[in-house]
Amino acid sequence: MTHKMKLYKLIIILAAVTFLAGCATRSAYFKLDSSLQKDIRTLGGTEYLPLAKVCGFYGLDYKWDTIVRTATIQKGNDKVILRADGGRALVNGEMVKLDRPAAMSGGALLVPVSFVKSNLGRMAGYVRPEKIPQIEGPKRFTIKAIVIDAGHGGKDPGAIGRRSRSKEKDLTLRVARKLRDILQDAGIKVTMTRDSDVFIPLQRRSRIANESGADLFVSVHINASRTRSLSGFECYYLSNATDDNARAIEAFENSSLRMNESASAEHSKLLDKTLWDMALTENRIESAELASYICDAVDSSFVMGNRGIRSARFYVLKYTNIPAVLVEAGYLSNKYEELKLKDPEFLERIAESVADGILKYKIEYERTEGFTQA
Repeated sequence: MTHKMKLYKLIIILAAVTFLAGCATRSAYFKLDSSLQKDIRTLGGTEYLPLAKVCGFYGLDYKWDTIVRTATIQKGNDKVILRADGGRALVNGEMVKLDRPAAMSGGALLVPVSFVKSNLGRMAGYVRPEKIPQIEGPKRFTIKAIVIDAGHGGKDPGAIGRRSRSKEKDLTLRVARKLRDILQDAGIKVTMTRDSDVFIPLQRRSRIANESGADLFVSVHINASRTRSLSGFECYYLSNATDDNARAIEAFENSSLRMNESASAEHSKLLDKTLWDMALTENRIESAELASYICDAVDSSFVMGNRGIRSARFYVLKYTNIPAVLVEAGYLSNKYEELKLKDPEFLERIAESVADGILKYKIEYERTEGFTQA
């Protein structure tokens, strides 16, 4: 046998082995039925399936609550609860993170195909967990898109400086635009809730964040207080207000709800305890981590004094379904900071510090796969 013939024979053998191995591997995978394959939709690069069709095919009990926008899937002792636009699900009482949030499209709730394979397929008895091969795929823990919310705007001026008459709505927009430019230069997709002097209701800001497919939400504000000696930077995440000043700021920032009478109808009071706890805790850990990174960056930059991480029930944080923080970049009620906030270069330094914190958070979040290996 010539050298060339031996080489051809070796190639054929390798090809056959590769084919058979591939068949064996594929048989170990959960395989979607062709009737479901045709229903796959791609949103933002992620494959989704209509949950109602998935449940119908697998014989799972499916209930959709239109008021709280929550789906409950059951079969035997197994139970899954997930929310529209939610990035996590309760699977038999345990929190599970989805590759991408569930999404509403054309009146149907869509879930990532990966969640169907890893959870609903097992639930239906189509695949055993030990047969799922551990093959590394696309990274699940990435931060590719961020929503930046410039506080106030239009008929809602926010805080107003006593001496300069500077309006919070103008200062937040300048900081937000600079922050957008820095993050875009770093390769992050940025969605702005507003990019001009227009009034955007708080519930609309939350909706923009929830429908954007973004990974983080950062709301930019400038503070004010009756105690004129107060000064410095603060970063808030969602939780109960921890002191009187935090409660006062919470009330002020939420006050623009009164400018839109329909706001109270947006959210039902019929959430049961399990779903309410799920809504409040879903992104709190990530939000607190993000606030910490931003505050550390402000400390390092010496741009202004840092009053640290705080918590409050701001509307835009409470009803945003992704990790979210609200920054208060100084006090317009403090005469020294009011003078600084008039300076465009000072506002740029604030934006640079906040961006630095976000980018450091991104690096660590991705390196540790959602802080699970830190």
